[in-house]
Amino acid sequence: MQKVKQKIEKGKRIFTHRKDSCRVKPGDHIYSYRGFGSYSHHGIYVSEDCVIHFIPTESHDTNGVSGTEEEEEEESAPCTKCGYQHNVHLGVVKSCLDCFLSHGAHLSESLHVYEYEESSILMKLKRAGSCSTSKSFSPETVVKLATALHKENCFGLYNLVDNNCEHFATFCKTGIRSSEQVHSVMNKPIIPILVNLIKNATSTLANADRSRLQN
Repeated sequence: MQKVKQKIEKGKRIFTHRKDSCRVKPGDHIYSYRGFGSYSHHGIYVSEDCVIHFIPTESHDTNGVSGTEEEEEEESAPCTKCGYQHNVHLGVVKSCLDCFLSHGAHLSESLHVYEYEESSILMKLKRAGSCSTSKSFSPETVVKLATALHKENCFGLYNLVDNNCEHFATFCKTGIRSSEQVHSVMNKPIIPILVNLIKNATSTLANADRSRLQN
């Protein structure tokens, strides 16, 4: 029974790229699942217990609702290990691995390494946002690029569809912004229709506002 469990665990690691933190190397593109596994957060491991990742460029409360001053102060208290502050450090940030893995009050135990130069066949079998067929830069180049982007905090405005944390990590690894998570969702027939409906509705409202102001 123990051997069977070990084989199952090995199979999980192959298809999910799960790693222990001690086995992660500088230059690795790492990710962790959030929202009960519904999506993943990505970053670049640059040194011992240090990750550079891209988060929303505008301050927001964890629950989307402003709390009391005491609650906000507690949420933005600096990490005792790395000094990272939620809702204070925005855009391209550097934090310890615990801060990268945490989401609100929850600390995820799912640490994974994004694989590059994966075969197109295996890529279709694996979950979107876990691998790519693209070739990666050398680890040294990846770390230098991530460090430079963090120093200047110059990766543009965060956008869930066009410029998210996976776009940042893949750019550091390949020089190309891509997000397999977004690509897989947008390939579903209903999604582009909904996106176009939202865009058209937004445009209609904006035009109506302009007409009202002119009159």
